[in-house]
Amino acid sequence: MSQPSAGRARLFGALKIVFAVLLLGWVASTLPWRDELVLKYGEQGKQELAVPGEIDGVWREDAVLFRVDAEAELVATWPEEVRAAQAAGTALPVTRALAKQEGFSWRPGMPRVFRGIESSALALAMLLVVLGTVCGTTRWWRILNLAACPSGWWNTFRLSYLGMFFNLVVPGLTGGDVPKAIFVVREHPERRADALMTVVLDRMIGLWALIGLATGAILANPGKLDDLRIPVTGAFVIATSGMTVVLSSRVRGWFRLDKLIPRLPLGEKIVQLETAARVFSGKPREVVLALTLSVFNHLSVIGSAYVLGHGFGDALGYTSYISIVSVGNVISSLPISPAGWGIGELAYRELFELAGSAGAIGVAVSVSYRLCTVALGLAGGLFLLTRGPGAVRESVREAERAIQEAS
Repeated sequence: MSQPSAGRARLFGALKIVFAVLLLGWVASTLPWRDELVLKYGEQGKQELAVPGEIDGVWREDAVLFRVDAEAELVATWPEEVRAAQAAGTALPVTRALAKQEGFSWRPGMPRVFRGIESSALALAMLLVVLGTVCGTTRWWRILNLAACPSGWWNTFRLSYLGMFFNLVVPGLTGGDVPKAIFVVREHPERRADALMTVVLDRMIGLWALIGLATGAILANPGKLDDLRIPVTGAFVIATSGMTVVLSSRVRGWFRLDKLIPRLPLGEKIVQLETAARVFSGKPREVVLALTLSVFNHLSVIGSAYVLGHGFGDALGYTSYISIVSVGNVISSLPISPAGWGIGELAYRELFELAGSAGAIGVAVSVSYRLCTVALGLAGGLFLLTRGPGAVRESVREAERAIQEAS
């Protein structure tokens, strides 16, 4: 790579980090950092007013005592009992039933949300994330062997965790795919193109299954997240059409796409991907197995988010989490910030609020899940430490060069 190109790549990586930091800062500025009493009004209660204060008791219970901040300004629309409680400096009893009747309820601040997490929820969430990585590893292991790039399951697991490690230590990386490709090509230099394409094909199948889960959950759960029904279903139709073209030579023949694809701007890459996808030719069971492993991978990750959310005090059902996490993780996978930081928190906040929950819990779930993956990524670095400090430095430099070339 030329010096100017390397410089542009480093600048682009730095801008992504700055963007993520600014976005995280903006999301943080919109969250409640103190407990709030919330008054909902307008059409279907979509507008709200909030005053700061303090919740007495466990905020996730059906009844709490709320002390309105004595300095808070109340507008005329607030119920008289709230005004009286503030004037007297007494705690106001608020229940779920009263909240529905009077149109006001309570919302915990971020510090209270994080203080309330249960250690058992964190442990179970971590276990489910590990289970998800096992399913993802198994899927890639099958694809590698189908592509005549044989690898043992444990070695594939090692490469996957190394990818997670470099996702942490190398700025500008998303998903760990570039380091995975580096290491698998190093092990199969004679089949470089096939080895590289297994990583891309593995990611595409996983993303296809993720969008499919989101579509199924939204369609099966009317009344919640309805605003996402059309865009998510449309994305699934497009993804399914694209995967059908990649996986089926018959479909390409019907529409004479084999002649058209090479002329497209990314035609060469699409042809390489289609060539790699031939490993599934005549093996429908392998396609089904890859999709099944993808579904179990995503359901484990969704289960982790569900456990975290309920550990924070959320009450949404698992079906809602399928929609939220699927859509949120698709958005987080966009390569516009390092590891999706900032983008993911914004997506989770908006999706939780759209589903009728607290945006603060959505952000807490996103951050906590990311911290679980950070812990696993750091554990992946142990695979490098066994090779000595020199190998670690060389691998980091190699990953940085590959990212610059891919930018």
